[in-house]
Amino acid sequence: MKRALKVMAGGAALALGVLGAQPFMEEVVHVDQGWSDLQRENWYSRSQGSRLIPLSWLQALEQADSTTKFLEPSHLARFRYLPRYPANGDSTLPVGFAIDRQSDERFSEITRLRWKGNQGSNEPWVGMNCAACHTGEITLQSKRLRIEGAPAMADFQGFMRALNRALEETEQDPTKWDRFAASVLGAEDSLLKRGALRTEYAKLLRWQLEVQRANETPLSYGFARLDAFGHIFNKVALRANGEMKSRNPSDAPVSYPFLWNIHQHDKVQWNGVAPNKPLTADYDIGALGRNVGEVLGVFADLQVLPFGPAIIGYPTSADVGGLLELERQITKLLPPAWPAAFPPIDAEKWEKGKAIFNRTESCAKCHYVMPRDDLTTRFEAKMSPLKGPEAIGTDPWMACNAFTYTAPSGDLRFTPEGFFLGTPHSKTEQVSNLLSTVVIGAIYYRKSDLVGDLEKQLQKVKPFSVPPMSPELVALSSRTFSAIALPLTKEERLATCMSQTHDTLAYKGRPLTGIWATAPFLHNGSVPTLYDLLLPPAQRPTSFKLGTREFDPVKVGYANEHSSTAYFTPRAQAESSFLFQTVDASGTPIPGNSSAGHDYGNALLSDDERWALVEYMKAVGAKRVGNQVLP
Repeated sequence: MKRALKVMAGGAALALGVLGAQPFMEEVVHVDQGWSDLQRENWYSRSQGSRLIPLSWLQALEQADSTTKFLEPSHLARFRYLPRYPANGDSTLPVGFAIDRQSDERFSEITRLRWKGNQGSNEPWVGMNCAACHTGEITLQSKRLRIEGAPAMADFQGFMRALNRALEETEQDPTKWDRFAASVLGAEDSLLKRGALRTEYAKLLRWQLEVQRANETPLSYGFARLDAFGHIFNKVALRANGEMKSRNPSDAPVSYPFLWNIHQHDKVQWNGVAPNKPLTADYDIGALGRNVGEVLGVFADLQVLPFGPAIIGYPTSADVGGLLELERQITKLLPPAWPAAFPPIDAEKWEKGKAIFNRTESCAKCHYVMPRDDLTTRFEAKMSPLKGPEAIGTDPWMACNAFTYTAPSGDLRFTPEGFFLGTPHSKTEQVSNLLSTVVIGAIYYRKSDLVGDLEKQLQKVKPFSVPPMSPELVALSSRTFSAIALPLTKEERLATCMSQTHDTLAYKGRPLTGIWATAPFLHNGSVPTLYDLLLPPAQRPTSFKLGTREFDPVKVGYANEHSSTAYFTPRAQAESSFLFQTVDASGTPIPGNSSAGHDYGNALLSDDERWALVEYMKAVGAKRVGNQVLP
């Protein structure tokens, strides 16, 4: 089903307020991907247990250097979070900003806050869910195409910096604080209650700034990228209460992965570090572990307990039921077909591109071809290593950071790596191993949710139990990496990564069905279009502008200064406020931003062959009927 909605884009969408443009009408089209309106709204708003800030605080918060509310739609649009149009529900919060209501009685002091009289334990908080980072939108010819499961354009780094700055300024500016406190406390406003509010506010702000310092990096992510592993790792290290004498900067941002077909992979994440472990057709314990790790990185509350008290697991707000529900919904998500509103696919050129793609030495060696309606075939990922004769040659830092980052184990010291079983953690550990332990402990704490959901799925008459030694749970934490020396410098870490062989010192090839909707390309988003990806690396753009959702259907990617002026319109130019640079002023590749690699004979392709491949990738897995290519 395709659903269109006329909206006044000047109020909620990208242009007005950000660019001072005049309001204009656009048609929002939800591309047919097999979801109902109800499923789509569930995707936008279902809580995962993420708790960033109390709802009433966020509603009262003003922007830094302004009296305008932080939630003003034009302000949120600066970070490219998508509006939830009124026809889709509450338009106050963007897509993927979910309200979490659950008892906080076992949570840490960071979210177990009390600032008003008769306040219960179920105060609503705002956090993010999957949709904030995995909902895309593309604009062409006054149509906004909403694509579920596609990479978001979101600037997470910029959003968090702006939020923390607004929180700091509110605490420091008496007039801002007065307005904030009056709004939050309402009829209960008094000097006594303001004192309580300030105390609790300081707890949250202190934590937010500590997380920001842990993740600090001079590298700007810009739009459409996030170092999710870096943020998750640092959150685990901070929660473990280890003495952090050195930091692990979150300096390896990657493109938000697209989510369709994800349940069919044997392993996920760009470096293949997270296994899928299906117990039934609709129940995957590996996916649950991956998703619990994800929500720990985006604001779930967590208490890491020392070995003895940890017998109950690690108290967490991570909502197992919500995560399972969203994961099952993703298994029904179809890849997006090339839209009818776009220029039609050239059938003969598509056929030629298909033949090139299927050469054994070319694309098909790493990327399966799957029909768009195939949501059941499972496949083994092809991993391309960082070193060796088949080295992928792309920026190594996401895989390398995940392999080499270490931290004091703190309260996790002496805890078995599998929470129940395994080698006890030593004083300093690879953060990936600490994360595995924390994920299992968090799932075990929420085991009643897990058991209840599994009973429902299996329709068991007798109670189903997950015993403490469940092999499915323990398997999630089989030691990710072998023991290595603990290098101190970035150069030493890179030398380690380029001298060792390991499954996760690699990047994953995946099916390319729907790849047209996932720009920018390569794992770190360093190549703007599919056409540019097929050029020899030395000929790819060393810089390009990002920020517009205007689409270039010829080169296939977001329009930029290298696109035809028909697509990089004045409006698109004004919206493209971030300059992505792959090299510095001296021409040296910027760590985290390199666009090198993924070169499998690109120089041997003629330009006609490149264009034919681009045409084929608009509809990988489709079929040709006469002079038409059908999804």
